[in-house]
Amino acid sequence: FLPSYTYDELNFNGVAIKDVTFDKLVTYFDYFDSDVSNVLPMQSADKYFDYAVFARQRRLNHKPFSYTMNVMSDYTGKAIIRTFVGPKFDRFFDLQFYKKYFFEIDQYLVDFTAGKNTFVRNSREFYWSVKDRTMYTDLYKKIMLGYNGQEKFALDMSEAHCGFPDRLILPKGWTSGMPMQFYFIITPYTTKTYEQGYQYDKTFTCGIASGMRFYDSLPLGYPFDRVINFSYFYTKNMYFKDVFIYHSDEMKMNQTY
Repeated sequence: FLPSYTYDELNFNGVAIKDVTFDKLVTYFDYFDSDVSNVLPMQSADKYFDYAVFARQRRLNHKPFSYTMNVMSDYTGKAIIRTFVGPKFDRFFDLQFYKKYFFEIDQYLVDFTAGKNTFVRNSREFYWSVKDRTMYTDLYKKIMLGYNGQEKFALDMSEAHCGFPDRLILPKGWTSGMPMQFYFIITPYTTKTYEQGYQYDKTFTCGIASGMRFYDSLPLGYPFDRVINFSYFYTKNMYFKDVFIYHSDEMKMNQTY
């Protein structure tokens, strides 16, 4: 297996995360109606709007949240922030076991200036997650209304081809608050060279085997993908944040926050 990352492979000289603050983290179950109208045989497409069949299910969801990160930097330029969520553990050395349960939920490119830098990130902006796709019934209605001149039709209604469901970013919390941890690491940004003319667009491809969906050449899960050497692992460009995830028993019906 690959050796532990060296200190130089983990450290970002001159960059130190000072603190991270979170909004209240709340999960809940909502009722979601999935359109299954296509199961009905239709003699004519004109009758399509006369019938609708929906399948209702309970789904885990969460309220959108933001966090604020303050970073002191002697570095000026671009960098990448990676965000993980994982279980709370008591002893730092227990991370060797629990690291496999830390899940990368976001990575994004930022610009640093010398001095204090403040970054605010909303869960709706997370790189790996996507929203629900538009149901076929809604899409068909928009097309027909536009065709009949009753509504202006948007020429670009592109949606993500694939990704992790946004509603599942947080695990189900507890009414009293479930202890969890967020982990952050900031790494230098280095440009990469790809085939000329190829660009990653999640609206029509997952980017498998292209490398275009990653900002750099570091593997998914870095730095938890190798055995940890605790003699130098915890560097100033890393930060563990203890949080509580609460769960609301109130049922919500396809509500958007």
